[in-house]
Amino acid sequence: MRKPLLAGAMALALLAPSYALAASWTKSGSSATSGSTGTMTRPNRVDATTQNFVDKAWNINNFEIQAGREAQNKANTQEFLDYARRIVRDHTNMDNELKPIVQQDRLNAPNALDKEHQNLLQQLSSMTGARFEERFRTQQIDGHEKAVKLFESYAKNGQNPELKRWAQSAVPTLENHLRDAKALPRGAQGTHAER
Repeated sequence: MRKPLLAGAMALALLAPSYALAASWTKSGSSATSGSTGTMTRPNRVDATTQNFVDKAWNINNFEIQAGREAQNKANTQEFLDYARRIVRDHTNMDNELKPIVQQDRLNAPNALDKEHQNLLQQLSSMTGARFEERFRTQQIDGHEKAVKLFESYAKNGQNPELKRWAQSAVPTLENHLRDAKALPRGAQGTHAER
């Protein structure tokens, strides 16, 4: 009689850490009452501006990582390859810095790109050569112009102190990406524009 009870108890003990880890990434509408960790006692009330910023920032980072990888596979010129490598590296770093803030403050992060960024990626995947490079360049300029405005706005007006600091620290990187995207050669012409 004791063996089935013992086996059941051991199975529950093994499952508990996995369940706790999964639960720590989910967002619930109520505040946590457990006092076991400092972060679990935080109320889980997130203002709409903060959640909107997290959604957009996550989509920007993950789109840039995927677009950069696409460019590493398809770009023909060294300028594009170098730029793509920087994009992947910098946005991966930004994403890695965002994850612990999202987890600590019990925010929601998307698990897939939104329709807008999926469409942009689909455009890139359907092109090659000079057409690919020109589309990639245009997307990088448009995307980083929007990203700079978004991050500057949250850094100035946001309510979450950690996210404000993260947004502010990301602005110079985003501005550098924008500047470098404008300096990429236009299509097959190889001329530098919008310096």
